[in-house]
Amino acid sequence: MEHFLAVAEEGGFTRAATRLHMVQSGVSASIRSLERELGVDLFERTTQHVELTEAGRALIPEARRVLGAVRQARQVVTEVRDGARGTLAIGIPDGLTPRAVLAALAAFRAEHPLVQVRLTAPGPGGCRTGQPAQEAKLREGELDLAVLAATGPVPGVRLYTLRTETLVLACAADHPLAGREALTLPETGELGLIEFPAGWGVRAAVDRAYAAAGLPRRPPELELTDLATVVDFVRHRLGVAFVPGSLADQASDLRYVPIEPHPPRYQLAIGIPIDRPLSTTAATFLERCLRPSRAA
Repeated sequence: MEHFLAVAEEGGFTRAATRLHMVQSGVSASIRSLERELGVDLFERTTQHVELTEAGRALIPEARRVLGAVRQARQVVTEVRDGARGTLAIGIPDGLTPRAVLAALAAFRAEHPLVQVRLTAPGPGGCRTGQPAQEAKLREGELDLAVLAATGPVPGVRLYTLRTETLVLACAADHPLAGREALTLPETGELGLIEFPAGWGVRAAVDRAYAAAGLPRRPPELELTDLATVVDFVRHRLGVAFVPGSLADQASDLRYVPIEPHPPRYQLAIGIPIDRPLSTTAATFLERCLRPSRAA
């Protein structure tokens, strides 16, 4: 299954072999063995490229779930044998990770030095990007838990709310809007906005607010995947952007104009899979993050 996912994600046997630290012939033999066992071809092979068959595409999410379950089983056995050790896989957002999570992470690492903490941000790379990728990795067992920006229920994921984040409009200090005390949502509709891609937390909150107000969405001026880059573009007067209001504490050289009366909002939450029990290690970390908090 590991070899199959490597070939599928890397798009070829040579790159997969490099990733797996194997010879290409070994990877090819492994895939042929899996295909014989399943009775189907998983890849269409030509001299120039390798493509997934329909059966191969169907196997991908199941393979990820299987490997997640195997990792979980190893973790549980290790905890029983040796106490808190092993790996804790956490999805974090591109941009502001909540202070509660950072504090919990620092305390957890100090108390459990034998646990390897693996942090995964939803950066660019293939089709598994953004918050939808984090949610999929949670359901498939690649992550133990993840920090999510939620505008509503997430299928297959239980949410524990940390706080509500209100979005404001960020602009350069000398922008014509910098002196405004507030803007209405319709007034922002004609602005050249720098935005995150569709499906990312901040973008989802803005899209939801526009839809609730019955307002059309014009195409974004620019789409970026990193909050720090968005801020740099705003700082250099390349546009304005919706950003979390808490950003004002970290980038005080910009101006932050509130949206009234109905600002976009989202819940910053810890997400865990509904259908898979947490390991003792993950449950310990979650409990630290939620002092105090509540499930959503």
